[in-house]
Amino acid sequence: MTTLTTFRRSIAPDNCSSAYLWAQLFTMLIYLSYFVAYTLPLLTPEQPRLYWLFLVKYSIEAACFVLFSHLLLRPVLKAVNIRTSKRWLLFALLMLLAAALQTAMSFYLSNIEALKATDISKITVLSEKHDSPLQMTFSTSFMLMALTASFSVMYLVWGAGYIAWQSRQARKALQQQMQQAQLQQLTNQLSPHFLFNAFNSIRALIFEDQHKAADTVTRLSELFRFHLQAHLQPESTLAQEWQLTEQYLAIEQVRLEQRLQFSCDIDSSLWQHKLPTLSLLTLVENAVKHGIAPNIAPGKLYISAKATGKGWQLSVTNTTADATQQAGTATGLSNLRQRLQLMYAGKAVLQLQQADNQFSAQLEFGHV
Repeated sequence: MTTLTTFRRSIAPDNCSSAYLWAQLFTMLIYLSYFVAYTLPLLTPEQPRLYWLFLVKYSIEAACFVLFSHLLLRPVLKAVNIRTSKRWLLFALLMLLAAALQTAMSFYLSNIEALKATDISKITVLSEKHDSPLQMTFSTSFMLMALTASFSVMYLVWGAGYIAWQSRQARKALQQQMQQAQLQQLTNQLSPHFLFNAFNSIRALIFEDQHKAADTVTRLSELFRFHLQAHLQPESTLAQEWQLTEQYLAIEQVRLEQRLQFSCDIDSSLWQHKLPTLSLLTLVENAVKHGIAPNIAPGKLYISAKATGKGWQLSVTNTTADATQQAGTATGLSNLRQRLQLMYAGKAVLQLQQADNQFSAQLEFGHV
């Protein structure tokens, strides 16, 4: 019962990917092209009707070839609960069965009244070395054996192609799963990092202003409510990222007061553009922690997003106390670079620039 259920699922239309359906269509075209090319030299220009008859016959045979390969061979090649030795033995038997059915179909089509002229064993061939045409005659048993052997080889080639394609799809799926797992791991690494810094901000306020501390706790809960929802997906919109970052800046501004001055200029057409989750928060947190917080004098933070000819750009710029901004362990920036590489494969980069007591981090996204 289980085997029958597995077989039914394997031949179900909704179990076939679009790539597989296109590949089967391509198989039909190859089959048709091969036999037409094989037959054309045997025909003469005075036989235009015969061209069309062969085309009809080979089209039917091509459809049968694809149908038999799908119904008989594919379920065995897809099965994972059959031992390897038994699977290949079963494949060999079903391959011979498919070849026999294909031969029977070809033989049957050649004996239909409307397609009798396509019987290859009765085709007249003109030869330049002889004054009279040559008549090819083969016994029925020979034709059946030859066709069965030919079709067996063709099904063997189809099976090898399907195995190669299936292996490639499996490797691709495994790579995607590993990539998603790595992205999830990298995103989760940021949670304790931001939580630790936010609690430090609240601790500094408890003995200074209890009302501000309470308000900051409320903002912290909002920050992590958004964070917990956001980190479940590898990508977020720029609008979601800004909503998260705004809460963080509000918390830090309570602690730093006039030492943190920030402005924002984001193109309204970019709010729904995608970027790695927590990426804007990573850049802003890096700017505040390593650029503005160590500076006794007021620091400025500028966030901008604009469209470019190649895509769009997100920039976070901050003033620094010294000519060189210390980046600490640079965990956040390194983490972000890895995620950009995994998710966009070179179509998005992080660039860091520093000049004249100013540090800038730019995310540049190309058209995907």
